Amino acid sequence: MTDPTPAPAVPKPTTAVIPLTFAIAVSLLVAAVINGISAFGFPINAPVEQVYSFGITVDLLVAGVILLVRALVHRHRLRAEPVDRVVVLTIVAAALSVVAFATWLFAGGLDDIGLLAAGQRGRYMYGTAGLFFAGAAWCLAFIFGTIGYRKGGGRLNTGLSVGALAVAFLLLAAALAAGVSYGLGLTD
Repeated sequence: MTDPTPAPAVPKPTTAVIPLTFAIAVSLLVAAVINGISAFGFPINAPVEQVYSFGITVDLLVAGVILLVRALVHRHRLRAEPVDRVVVLTIVAAALSVVAFATWLFAGGLDDIGLLAAGQRGRYMYGTAGLFFAGAAWCLAFIFGTIGYRKGGGRLNTGLSVGALAVAFLLLAAALAAGVSYGLGLTD
C-alpha cells in the first residue's frame, strides 16, 4: 500500500539577491514618502504639479511594493547556482532606463538644467514632466534591473543591471530634488 500523505513541497531555488532587493524596495518606499510629503508644500494653485507629484509617488510605491513582495517571497528559498549569461530582463531594464532618461531629458530636464546652470530658479514641471510621462519605463527599469541582477551572473549582465539601476536612481534623485525644492518654495 502507498502512503496517503503527500510529499512536502520543495521550494524552487532562486537567483534573487535578497539584500539588494530589500535595499532597493526600501529606498523606493522611502522616496515615495519623501515625494508625497514634499507635495504638501506645493502651492494650492498648482494642480498640474500636484498631479505630477502624485503620479511619481504612485510609481515609486508600486515599484517598491513589487520588489518588497519579491524579496519576502524569495528570502527562504534555496540559492540557485549562478549562471554566467545575460538575462533578458537586464537588457530590457537597460533599454527602459535609457527611454526614461531620454524622455526626462527632452520633456524638460534639459531646460531645467539650463535654468539652473544660468543661475536661475529651476522649474518643477521641467524637472518632472519626463518622469511623469515615462513613469512605467522608469519603474520597470528599477524592477527588471533588480530582478535581472545575479550574483556571479557575468560582467555584461552585471553591467547592464547596475547601469539600469544607476540611471533609474539618478532620475530618482532629480525627481526628489525637484519635489523637495518646489515644496520648500525654492523653485518655480
